[in-house]
Amino acid sequence: MHKISWLVAALGLLAASTAFAQGYPKAWMLTLTADQLAMVCTGAALGGGIYGVMGFAYGVVISLFIHHAFAAPDVVFIIVGGSLIMNLALLPRFWREIRWRGAAPYLLGAAPGLPLGLWLLANLDPQAIRIFVGVLIIAYGLYALRQQSREPLRFTAARGRAIDGLVGFAGGAIGGVSGLGPIVPGVWFGLRGMSKIEQRSLAQPFALVFFGAMAATLLATGKVGPQALEGLVVATPLMLGAAFLGLRGFERLNTSTFQRAVIALAILGAVLLLARQWQA
Repeated sequence: MHKISWLVAALGLLAASTAFAQGYPKAWMLTLTADQLAMVCTGAALGGGIYGVMGFAYGVVISLFIHHAFAAPDVVFIIVGGSLIMNLALLPRFWREIRWRGAAPYLLGAAPGLPLGLWLLANLDPQAIRIFVGVLIIAYGLYALRQQSREPLRFTAARGRAIDGLVGFAGGAIGGVSGLGPIVPGVWFGLRGMSKIEQRSLAQPFALVFFGAMAATLLATGKVGPQALEGLVVATPLMLGAAFLGLRGFERLNTSTFQRAVIALAILGAVLLLARQWQA
C-alpha cells in the first residue's frame, strides 16, 4: 500500500511541476545548455539519493554541481523547489509516524525566524552573515559529535518545548540566510536522543513548512526565471526516483550511524558555504 501511495505522489508531483513550467507565459522550450543539463541531472540523482537516506541535505549535494552552471537565484529555487517536492512525495512513508504536536514548537519558532533571516540577508553584508553562520554550524556539529558518546540532553516538558522553539527559531533564521535551516533541528533531534524514525517524524513537517514558505517567497518576488523552472522540471523525475531508492538505505541504518551521517552532512554544508563566501 505504501508503494502505491509513493508512486501516486511521485507521478502527481511530476505532472504538477511539468504543467507549471508549461504554463509559463512563453511557449515552453528547453533552453538549458548541455553543461547545465549534465550538472542538474547528476546533482538531482545524487542529492535525491542522499535525501532518501537522510531526510535532508538535497541542497548541499545538488549545489555542488549546479552552483557554477546556473545563476544564484535559479540555484536557490531549484534547491528549494526540489526539496519541497521530495518532502511531499515521501510524506506517505512517514505519515503515521509524524507527530504534529511534537513538531509544533519547532514550527512556531521557525515562523518568525525565517523572515528575520531573509531580512538580515537583504539588509546586512550577506558574505559576513554567511561566514558567521558557517562557523556557527561547524561548531554546532563538532559539539554534537562530542555529545554522541554521552547521555542525551534531558529537560522538563515545559523547558524542553521552550528550547525546541528556540531551535526552530534558529533553524528558520539560518535557513533565511543560507538555506541550511533544516540542519539545525536535524542535529538537535539526535542530541535529544531520538531514534531515526522519531527524527524523521519531526524533520518531515519542519522541512515541509520551511521549504513551502521559501518557495512561496521566491515565487512572490517574481525572481524565478525560466531556467530555474526548467532545471526543476528536469531534476524532478531523477531526484524522486533516487529518493525512493535511498529510502532502502534509511531502513537499513541504525540510529547511531544515522545521527553521525546527519552531523557529517551538516558540517559539510557549512564548509561548502564558507568556501563559496571565500571565493566571492
